[in-house]
Amino acid sequence: MRKRTRVIVWAALVAGGALLFTACVFFLACAGLFFLFEIPVTLAFGWVYYLQRIVPQLNPDAASVVSAVVCLVAVTVGAHVFFRWLYAATQSEPEPQAHWPAKRTIQFVTLVIVMFVAGIAATGLVHQAGWLIRSKEPFVDSNFSNEYRVRDHLEKIGETSNSYRSKHAQLPQSRFDTTGRPMHSWQTAILPHMYNKNIHAQIDFTKPWNDPANAAPMSEQVYVFLNPAHSEDKVNGLGVSHFAGSVHVVLGNGPKTLDSFPAGASNTIFAGEVSSHFRAWGDPLNARDPRLRQNAHPQSFGGPDGKPAQFLMLDGSVRTFKPVEFATIADIPLEPK
Repeated sequence: MRKRTRVIVWAALVAGGALLFTACVFFLACAGLFFLFEIPVTLAFGWVYYLQRIVPQLNPDAASVVSAVVCLVAVTVGAHVFFRWLYAATQSEPEPQAHWPAKRTIQFVTLVIVMFVAGIAATGLVHQAGWLIRSKEPFVDSNFSNEYRVRDHLEKIGETSNSYRSKHAQLPQSRFDTTGRPMHSWQTAILPHMYNKNIHAQIDFTKPWNDPANAAPMSEQVYVFLNPAHSEDKVNGLGVSHFAGSVHVVLGNGPKTLDSFPAGASNTIFAGEVSSHFRAWGDPLNARDPRLRQNAHPQSFGGPDGKPAQFLMLDGSVRTFKPVEFATIADIPLEPK
């Protein structure tokens, strides 16, 4: 009976803790203080994001890798031979079955490697701490925070677009009437899958997005469609979007699915950052052509201050591209060297 009571108490504590944690995260997000939650999470799991970002950029030399493996094996074998000799030499009464086990040698070599890595990490920590103390630059990089938030917003757009696709068996697209008049945007289509169902419910879909009857809901700001790096929050009194869809995905005749793109979902741009000439999120023409390159045209994709844009791919991943890689993804003819 006591054991059952303890189980119930522990279950109640775990459930209560989970609810309290969820409530705290929700409160911080609503209050715009989500960074207070991001700090401990980044400290605990930031190394995972670091590896995801750095490992694909590594280009190890095969000869160096083989040389390192050979040296490690040679050191391990040499250490084992030495320890066997030392162990035998220090025995006062040698026993025929007594010998130094290979397991101990491997443990010793592993310990030395861990100590070596820890020493390098400690040296780097001291060096970086000294640099931060002497640096005259701001301790907090707001640009990094903005980039992280942009990535988070694009991921949320990807999640809601995937929910839309699962429900309607097609990708979200801008709608036009039979005469070609723009009606409603692809961003309006995914609103019900966000926390903005109330805005979607106020829209009269029998009338165009810019009809006076739709002025009130279209003037609302949608947080996920905003980039903190830009101060503009309205376009002609309507809620702005700092992201645009790809013309190849969100525009065009007829419904589109993932199978509509031969390059594959991971190699097809769905949406991305824009840095100028913003449109309202309700504007069906809020779309740009990746072939215009980045930051090269008023209607091209681009990040703030001329930085590379972050892009949402059809598979839900968020990526940035080097010029040559972007040219391949966007199907831009490469300029001759």
